[in-house]
Amino acid sequence: MSEIGILGGTFDPFHLGHLSVLESAIEEADCEKIVLLPAKVNPFKIGKKMADDRHRLAMLEIIADMYGNVEVSDFEIKEAKVSYTYHTLRSISRQRPDDRLHFIVGSDSLLSIESWHKGDELLREFSFILAPRPGFCTGKTADKLKELYIKYGTKIKVLNNRPVDVSSTEVRKALKEGRSIERYIPEPIADYIDEKGLYR
Repeated sequence: MSEIGILGGTFDPFHLGHLSVLESAIEEADCEKIVLLPAKVNPFKIGKKMADDRHRLAMLEIIADMYGNVEVSDFEIKEAKVSYTYHTLRSISRQRPDDRLHFIVGSDSLLSIESWHKGDELLREFSFILAPRPGFCTGKTADKLKELYIKYGTKIKVLNNRPVDVSSTEVRKALKEGRSIERYIPEPIADYIDEKGLYR
């Protein structure tokens, strides 16, 4: 049985914070493969304009080409409706019966995960990899880890990576203002954005 990390998000665009989590999940959580799962419509970002699906997928394919153990799933892109993590993971589990899935979540999301669609079932049925996020209290996170284990038996592996303080919003803002983005995103992604004239 292979250990598979699922890293979801809008990836609009993919940045060094995402890359740090991806690399740490492979190194620390013993994931044999990371699946990048771009959302068609994130339920928490309804109404916000995103880059065209084909560009977001193309940028992720660039990352997959850089790593032999990374792949891109267009499952949620093809769904063309609001993306709920529970339904997505159930579907991927059926497609990959010989793999064990671990959903990668940020410490900010962990604190509110019980309020997600079918959050209790999600926590009972799947294991997680926790990626620290800048500015979130480690004490609160530790308390939440204990609470979720006691309440649902949730298994959560905590990464020790140093969080990179960058967001896709910050990258888009820098591009719109004509500022350099080289400290925010991998160079091949920056080249693609420049070539396609995205986020101007």
